[in-house]
Amino acid sequence: MKTKEPILRIPASVKEDVSGYREAVAKFLIGKTEAESFKAYRVPMGVYEQRTSGKYMVRIRIGAGLVLPYQLERIAELSKKYGNGVVHVTTRQDIQIHDVDIKDTPDIFESLLEVELSTRGGGGNTVRNVTACVRCGVCPKEQFDVAPYAIGVAEYLLQDRGSFNLPRKYKIVFSGCPEDCAFASVADLGFFAHVKEGRKGFSVYAAGGLGSSSAVAVMIEEFVEAEEVFEVAEAIKRLFDEYGDRSNRYKARLRYVLKRFGADEFIRLYRKYREAIKAEGLVGEVPEIREIERKVDGQEEQGGSSKTADLPNVMAEKISGHYSVRLRLKNGDISAEALVRVGQISEGFGDGIVRTSQLQDIFITGVSKENIRNVNRLLKELGIDTADGGPKVVSCTGATTCKLGLCFSRDLADAISDELEKINGLRDDEVIRISGCPNSCGQHNIAQIGFQGRIKRVNGELVPYYDILLGGRTIEGEAKLGEKAGMVAAEEIPDLLAAAFKSNDAVERYLSAKISE
Repeated sequence: MKTKEPILRIPASVKEDVSGYREAVAKFLIGKTEAESFKAYRVPMGVYEQRTSGKYMVRIRIGAGLVLPYQLERIAELSKKYGNGVVHVTTRQDIQIHDVDIKDTPDIFESLLEVELSTRGGGGNTVRNVTACVRCGVCPKEQFDVAPYAIGVAEYLLQDRGSFNLPRKYKIVFSGCPEDCAFASVADLGFFAHVKEGRKGFSVYAAGGLGSSSAVAVMIEEFVEAEEVFEVAEAIKRLFDEYGDRSNRYKARLRYVLKRFGADEFIRLYRKYREAIKAEGLVGEVPEIREIERKVDGQEEQGGSSKTADLPNVMAEKISGHYSVRLRLKNGDISAEALVRVGQISEGFGDGIVRTSQLQDIFITGVSKENIRNVNRLLKELGIDTADGGPKVVSCTGATTCKLGLCFSRDLADAISDELEKINGLRDDEVIRISGCPNSCGQHNIAQIGFQGRIKRVNGELVPYYDILLGGRTIEGEAKLGEKAGMVAAEEIPDLLAAAFKSNDAVERYLSAKISE
């Protein structure tokens, strides 16, 4: 049953904050508010200044990566009217509109609210988008559907204005199984679904994170009942709010609190906050968890999420005879027109829910077997990749638009993709991740092959280089950050990777040996 009911309901407090935003922009435009003061206001509203003077990016929260076709249509309209007409999917399942004038941001915010979407908490020292497995609810490997819990936690935290004035960002992730496609292993707060004696619940990990001094999260709960996730999220938020370093933003993330206190004391403090929350009876105020409606006829099927033999972008779902179709987006970009059409295809041939992934792709789910080829045909007409394109290259926007970017990471991603497309038979489950600076927006630290941009002085000139990190992975209890293997000039990387993938040796081993020569 296709629904127009929003998946993530925007709390009244957020709507009130948006209503006051127009006046704040007006004061900034006439010079009554200094740029730095306004920046502190606009960034938690999800508005970032781009590299091009006077242009801004607007980041829209997509709860658990689930978005409805009519909401996509509104995003596309706004991108065409106020932005560059290209919509960007991020590595945290958000959607961004680029090249926006600041004077237009109030209109964008108010228009988004009409379809229950918001940018609030899209940036700054806030509770960021609560993410989940891209195929939650349909994946045969999951313990149970984690989407309702991710959505419920987001709604609960968003209604509290204290969630928008933390020492630094607070990222929460839900994974449906230990394979951790959502990356709960490296989140500020990560939940792994488990069923224990017939009861739904989660193991809980905390104080992970990517960027400067990246860290794998530590277990703080072996098992909590599913309904206790709100209590856990609130307890960690309070701990972070009190002990996060507000004097030094470079040491302000939750992982530095753990480092300062040690794991045992960190867990003791967390439990102290949980007990206080229990005494307050706070959990009773939590919005009811809603099962997201997915009316699809069929029976549960056993087995894994293997791809069909001849269509590598198609994956079996837990409902027999139904499939997920993956749309590989280059650098996470899709035209506004194509985005609208994707929503229409989902309504016509799927379950009416479109999903954004941590690999900057889009999924259409609930597609019956007889409709798979129709869906792929329609996507090809839009110019969207439905074939096995070899390794997926994930990249941040880099110096193309980001003011923090040191290197043009998207250009490197394009060059790598072009080179690898010349090699036949490459698997498409390998992931190469690129970040244009140490901030790890491209999540290079957890990649099998990751690149971190830097600048090196060569013969008196500044030249783009990348640190190469190898062997990263995210699996519950076995997560590992990539280890630095060396540094390579940006222009040498595409040929180096092509040689590695052509070699008879394991790619990581080849790269490690080649770089150390």
